[in-house]
Amino acid sequence: MAPPKSSSGWSRVHSDEIRGSAFEVPGFNADQQDELWQQIKTRASTPRRRRVGWRGVVAGVVAVGAVGVAGAAAADVFTAHTGKGPADAEDVELGGPGERLNPSAPDFAAVLSQSTSDIPFPSAQSRNSALSWEVEDLSDEQNTLVSVGALRLWTAGHALCSWSNEWAVALSAADTRAAGRAADVILGARNWPSIKDTDADLADESEAAWVPVLEQAVRAGDSAGAKVALEGQACMPGLAPELGMGKRW
Repeated sequence: MAPPKSSSGWSRVHSDEIRGSAFEVPGFNADQQDELWQQIKTRASTPRRRRVGWRGVVAGVVAVGAVGVAGAAAADVFTAHTGKGPADAEDVELGGPGERLNPSAPDFAAVLSQSTSDIPFPSAQSRNSALSWEVEDLSDEQNTLVSVGALRLWTAGHALCSWSNEWAVALSAADTRAAGRAADVILGARNWPSIKDTDADLADESEAAWVPVLEQAVRAGDSAGAKVALEGQACMPGLAPELGMGKRW
């Protein structure tokens, strides 16, 4: 993946168009945030799907930041925000752009929610499930940091997975209007800042190289092809049961 490029081509008009094509979703309020933490605390441990790319190297790349994490904890200032960014272009390439966050901090769920608030999901439930999974999945990463850019890209993947499920459900029900609305969101996602600012290339072995494959499947009305594009990359278990991804929540 090439270092992130400028987002100067992105305008408020583009953002309004993306938001306008999505179903209306209630805000992620304080009660839902409390519910998110309750799910994390009470859910039994289950096998987790690990993704390739940044997910596999994040511990090795940013473990050096553990000294700063420990220092903050010792000073009783334990927050997910570290104020640390990538050291150089290679650091961006390996771990993603943006501030490095501490996923073991007590406010990590709230920081994750705020950092991904612009990413459209088809429902509050799908958003809550996606964020809950990220918090749980990263909670066992000891003495490591994770970039905001990586978290935003992964969350965008979850959103696309959720929209793909909406599209597949509508396709199966021959609901052309609903299928068209979901398809419009999916096909416009490559311009979301969470994807464009992090992985503008969408090619070869980049983090979001699966997006064009998903687009091709959606244009062809090929739900099996959509499953192939998403499986092992963006879909956590439970976000796309219509595509045969299985249930989790």
